Amino acid sequence: MEPFCLTVNPLTTPDHSLHVDDPQSRKRSHSSTQLSLKGKIMEKLADKSPGAKPKIKKTKRKEEERQRKAVNQAEKLGPPSIFFGDSLDLENWYSCGEGEVSEIESDTGSPRRRSSSAPPRFNIHPLYQHVLLYLQLYDSSRTLHAMSAIAAMLRAAPSGFVSAISTTSINNTYTPQLSLLQNLLARHRVSVMGKDFYCPIPQDSHSHSFRSAMYLEIIISLCLYFLRSYYSAHVTAGPQDLAGNRAMQLTSVEVLTLLFNELTKVTGGSAKGFASFISDVLSKCKVQKVVLHCLLSSIFSAQKWHEQRVAGINMATVEEGLSEDSVINLSEDQIDSCSAVQSQLLRLLQSIVVLEHRVLIPADEGGEGGPVGGGVEHVNPQQPMTSLQYLHGQPITSQGMFLCAVIRALHQHHACKMHPQWIGLITATLPYMGRVLRRVVASVTLQLCRNLDNLLQQYRYEIGIMDTRPQWMALCIPPDLILTVLEGVTAIIHYCLLDPTSQYHQLQVSVDQKHLAEARSGILSILHTIMSSVTLLWSILHQADNSDKPAAASAASSSNINLGSTKNLRQQILELLGPISMNHGAHFMAAIAYVWNERKPVRTPVIPVASEEQLLLVELVRSVSAMRTETVMQTVKEVLKQPPAIAKDKKHLSLEVCMLQFFYAYVQRIPVSSLVDSWPSLLALLKDSVQLGLPAPGQFLILGVLNEFILKNPNLESKKDQRELQDVTHKIVEAIGTIAGSSLEQTTWLRRNLEVKASPQIVVDGANLEADVEDLMLTVMEASSFTPSVYSVHALTLLAEVLAHLLDMVFYSDEKERVIPLLVNIMHYVVPYLRNHSAHNAPSYRACIQLLSSLSGYQYTRRAWKKEAFDLFMDHTFFQMDSSCVSHWRAIIDHLMTHDKTTFRDLMTRVAVAQSSSLSLFTNRDAELEQRAMLLKRLAFTIYSSEVDQYQKYLPDIQERLVESLRLPQVPILHAQVFLFFRVLLLRMSPQHLTSLWPTMITELKMVSFYFFFNNSSLLSLCRTSGPSVAGLETTYSGGNGFSTSYNSQRWLNLYLSACKLLDLALALPPESLPQFQMYRWAFIPEASDDSGLEVRRQGTHQREFKPYVVRLVKLLRKRAKKNPEEDCSTRTLTWEPGHLMLTLYVIRSMEQLLPFFNLLSQVFSSKANSRSGPAYTHNPTNSSFPNHKEGHKLESQKVFWSRARQNIEEMVEKDFLEGLIKT
Repeated sequence: MEPFCLTVNPLTTPDHSLHVDDPQSRKRSHSSTQLSLKGKIMEKLADKSPGAKPKIKKTKRKEEERQRKAVNQAEKLGPPSIFFGDSLDLENWYSCGEGEVSEIESDTGSPRRRSSSAPPRFNIHPLYQHVLLYLQLYDSSRTLHAMSAIAAMLRAAPSGFVSAISTTSINNTYTPQLSLLQNLLARHRVSVMGKDFYCPIPQDSHSHSFRSAMYLEIIISLCLYFLRSYYSAHVTAGPQDLAGNRAMQLTSVEVLTLLFNELTKVTGGSAKGFASFISDVLSKCKVQKVVLHCLLSSIFSAQKWHEQRVAGINMATVEEGLSEDSVINLSEDQIDSCSAVQSQLLRLLQSIVVLEHRVLIPADEGGEGGPVGGGVEHVNPQQPMTSLQYLHGQPITSQGMFLCAVIRALHQHHACKMHPQWIGLITATLPYMGRVLRRVVASVTLQLCRNLDNLLQQYRYEIGIMDTRPQWMALCIPPDLILTVLEGVTAIIHYCLLDPTSQYHQLQVSVDQKHLAEARSGILSILHTIMSSVTLLWSILHQADNSDKPAAASAASSSNINLGSTKNLRQQILELLGPISMNHGAHFMAAIAYVWNERKPVRTPVIPVASEEQLLLVELVRSVSAMRTETVMQTVKEVLKQPPAIAKDKKHLSLEVCMLQFFYAYVQRIPVSSLVDSWPSLLALLKDSVQLGLPAPGQFLILGVLNEFILKNPNLESKKDQRELQDVTHKIVEAIGTIAGSSLEQTTWLRRNLEVKASPQIVVDGANLEADVEDLMLTVMEASSFTPSVYSVHALTLLAEVLAHLLDMVFYSDEKERVIPLLVNIMHYVVPYLRNHSAHNAPSYRACIQLLSSLSGYQYTRRAWKKEAFDLFMDHTFFQMDSSCVSHWRAIIDHLMTHDKTTFRDLMTRVAVAQSSSLSLFTNRDAELEQRAMLLKRLAFTIYSSEVDQYQKYLPDIQERLVESLRLPQVPILHAQVFLFFRVLLLRMSPQHLTSLWPTMITELKMVSFYFFFNNSSLLSLCRTSGPSVAGLETTYSGGNGFSTSYNSQRWLNLYLSACKLLDLALALPPESLPQFQMYRWAFIPEASDDSGLEVRRQGTHQREFKPYVVRLVKLLRKRAKKNPEEDCSTRTLTWEPGHLMLTLYVIRSMEQLLPFFNLLSQVFSSKANSRSGPAYTHNPTNSSFPNHKEGHKLESQKVFWSRARQNIEEMVEKDFLEGLIKT
């Protein structure tokens, strides 16, 4: 017959309610003052809450009052409500499944009244179904005395006492005492069933029910009763009563813990039958289920009370119907959030786990072990507890309730003070986990890592490093919690990962190697998450150690989290990682690579520059004593060859690339001596990497690592090592070259003729990739036809940065010839990009020109690129480039022309031949003139790319070429290039060498001024009356087609602009640089006497005053502007600064656009001339810029000023060479 316990299934409505036959008043009797469950209370409750949600298991037991001191050890028992006997079906009692109603069948068949009215409904959480209620006060001091006596005997003579109670039945002999004991047990049983403690007991009830029950069962049952008994909320219990009941609960747990600890020892030396008996006792008494429910309900209660405190409301008054708070008096639990009982329960649970391991026969693999699952199951701490079920026949560690309790408890941020004890429970029971070891260690470790992350985020928030308030904010934090969590993680991981025979953990029991292997694979699969948390702590410690001590101390005092000794934490981290790195190096380094990827900066270069957080990873690995440089290299090679499977959140993560990024930063930061000593390992790594077919970013990093090694150790002692280095360099560079050429395609199948694919290219901004380029790269990996070209620009950029210097260092002077075939192969990929001037090819063009520029600096490379570079220079689209490329081409052209004596002469010859050749019948005149202009422009660029006076000896030839070009009348396209050439000569030749050229320059400027006049037909008559010289010019430059319309074409506008820029440059340069120009200056811009109104008398004749060309042009252009009001620039002017060019236009569409420039010349310079004693004011910034300097400082400052001014001027002139692209 089963004791009754009310367990209402929420899905089915029970059809019975409790009441009692005997409503007589109860007085405290000597024999039954402890517990009696009264049905009347249940009737009252039913009346009170007609519609409450069902779900509670309430049981009552009265006990202990009689505890007479047994004469021998075993008879010491005064059991209260116990229910054991052969006829008691304990499997059905205490619910077969969550929320089920246990049907009670009485031995005597005593009828149970059923009420036709609706049953009471309860809004009670299923985790409280184990609770038993006292419906009246009891004398806890007497009960506590009896229980303490049992505890004292257990401590005094544990072995003898346990042996006695395990082998002595309460039906051993018939005495009045034992008769009374059996009667009390029977009454408690019916009381728990919901009947009256004093109701008539059937005669055979106590004579048969407990016939074979051992005292062991009675004690265990009594302790469990007291453990889960509370006062009803309807009993008026004072603080003393509540404290007494709490003491009873604690003592009960203590007795059970002592008992099970001793049973573990006794069982070890006993026959198998005894172990089976103990197992049956545990099963009958429902020890595991009661303890698990007690634990879970304590966790649930703590959570609920915390939420109530935060919300500031009483949940019991809000809930409809009867909640656990309105039925059970939990106030004693609420005082300390169940921590006292929970602490004792954890010790008890540990002893039960160990005892179970001794007495339970392990289920066959795949047998009735319950669902354990092959993969790592991540238990959600928010999992609702209502779904938990106790699985019969399974050990505690295999119960979902157990793991849920652990995870939920560790997740509670308001109960951090209990975390160390939960961690202690897990670490102590690891050897007894059996086949659930993998699931438990993975879930618990992940939760501990989450806790560690949360604590660190909270610490960062509280000391002001982080602005966002974390959702998880711990309360009641023990001072050494971070260290405790770290030690717990260390113990769990080392248990799983290290050889059981090693020094790190000595097992007291034999562990199935299969289970250990599964747990090991589970931990390795989450090692990256563990590493992420550990490295976050490492970075916090780094900040704490390197921050300002007083400031750090004041900030730390504002935090609830105490880091404690950073030295101890560092030591614990190294103790955790050291053995892992020794025994599972590949997984360790793979986890480092994963975390490296997590810490990457938003934008990453081709070879990424490590962020500060990433560099801390390097320092961490260097701090692990087991990870010597050679070991790191060998481990990285192992990871590259066979990357460990990692549970990746990002499916696109390329572990090999991340590993090499880490390794590259590592190589940068280790001492040269370590690098040199580990050369064999590094060589093996480089060789294998070339053959592995790594993703393109990985190959870039391999080249970066090689380059780092060469920079740190340029010379290898052994010739064999040097030859091996050269071979591996050759292979790596060839591999990168292949990637660089991946955006090219073959145009004909017969010849190897490559051209750029017509597809967009990834832009490299300086050395940076786009922020999401890595995702793009890995997204398109599947489309192999397109994938490589994503990296071509990056490959070219990398080669441009490192190739020239790398080859120069690797191949000694007597081995340079070996470089040429490699460079020829690289140039085969580079030249097609340089031939293509389309916008989509601009990124590749920039990278290639940078590469060619770096290679051209080494004379031994000349054979590989000379012909191709000269052909590109002669190409008609040469100047269609970005302004950022000009500086590189200047370097290339300079090297091209100066490394031998023939190239420049060849260029001069081409210019001369183009000018002297007569026109054939089949030659287009315009094409020939364009060819001459093109060659003249390239000659000018060559001069511009040189040093000052570098080509001074060729100046007579150059002057002759210029004069020949000027002899051709009405060729604006050619004359515009002559003016550009003049500007280049002003910048690249010393003033004394240009004396013979100035008359030509001045004359040409005058001619262009006259072109301006002739451009306006309305001004023609004015020009004719101006004098013989002007009339002569008219006849000289009037062609057969007339000039009034042709001179306003775009080519003529370009000529006007080029001439004005020459005048602008002559005015911007300091006077000492152009002494000859000062003599002609008056003819172009107004001087002091120009506005004086005085007449000049020469040779006794009265002549009209001379007006400078600029003044006349202003007058002319203003008249023209008035005719076109929409283009009126007559009032506009430019800004003037000493040492800066005023005219920054690169093209004009009408002559009126030059009016602001002429306005500036006619106004600013004449006013300055009036206010100063001479025109030199424009070139003398000393007074305005350096007013308080001493004379010596003035000179120095002027040098600096004109140096910067000249640099700005050259940049402006440089852009005038460009064609067809925006030049900003």
